[in-house]
Amino acid sequence: MSATATATGRAPLPAPAEDSWVPTRGGHALHVRHASPGARAPAVLFIPGLFSDGRFFLSASGEGPARTFLDTGFAVDVASLRGHGQSRWPERRAWDWSFDTYVRDDIPDLLRAMRARHEGPLFILAHSMAGYAVLAALAVAPELQAMLAGVCTLSAAVNDFGEGGWNKRLQFGVAGVVSRVLGRFPARALKQGPSDEPAGVMRQFSDWAPTGAFRSVDGATDYWAALQRVELPVFAGVGAADVFHASPRRARKLVDSLGSSRKELLTFGRAHGHSKDFGHFDLVRGERAREEVLPRVMEWMRRVAIPTPGESSGGGAPCSN
Repeated sequence: MSATATATGRAPLPAPAEDSWVPTRGGHALHVRHASPGARAPAVLFIPGLFSDGRFFLSASGEGPARTFLDTGFAVDVASLRGHGQSRWPERRAWDWSFDTYVRDDIPDLLRAMRARHEGPLFILAHSMAGYAVLAALAVAPELQAMLAGVCTLSAAVNDFGEGGWNKRLQFGVAGVVSRVLGRFPARALKQGPSDEPAGVMRQFSDWAPTGAFRSVDGATDYWAALQRVELPVFAGVGAADVFHASPRRARKLVDSLGSSRKELLTFGRAHGHSKDFGHFDLVRGERAREEVLPRVMEWMRRVAIPTPGESSGGGAPCSN
């Protein structure tokens, strides 16, 4: 191994990485790790999902899905939401936010900051919960859509009890009780992920699941109805084997709710010509993802950013699978 190679045998990041913190409501500051091959490179803002932080996309050693984008000429901005990873807390720590806080504060502030940073096209790639949080943010503040070339969601679908049986109902029930007692869900202690989540977030999930609702804490905003205002290009990828977290059925419901005419949903599985039925996490981080999933996402982003002659900017016709 050369002196410049990492422990995995790959070379160091092709562009120097730097860190910044984006101020947001409540005194929080959201950590973002940046790397770019050039000022006008198309940029991708990566936002991880529940219990996760920016290391899901780019590790401290420079490995992860975001590295694949950087190696092929994209600028990458890898974010962590409040209370996650290296994001900074206010002086008084309190687990006092909800899913709506991600929608109305964290995601819009991250987007504005990254738009100011980049000259070229800007995309968001969001995993799991962050995927439908991003779409909700663009729905309740439609003016944000003008800052983006498009959005990619991977393994994103609002949970309900349509799949998973009593096991899912039991897990939701236990998570709700534990969160109420502790004021947060102890994901780190239970080895569910590197970051805990506040009781407010977990309470909303439990509120939605029995009826398939998708709404704000106060009930004033029906996110399902608001999604009709999302009109920018959207690419959604989901694993055929991801039944518990983000099933193809629920991913289809999410995509069909969008107002965009430039939206695609692709199910990654053997029935659709892929080498395996992908799940919730290996759709993004698996070895096969680097060969079958991420190249498809990057191809879509390039097509949206630089349309071919005779093709308007956008994601094309909805995918039927």
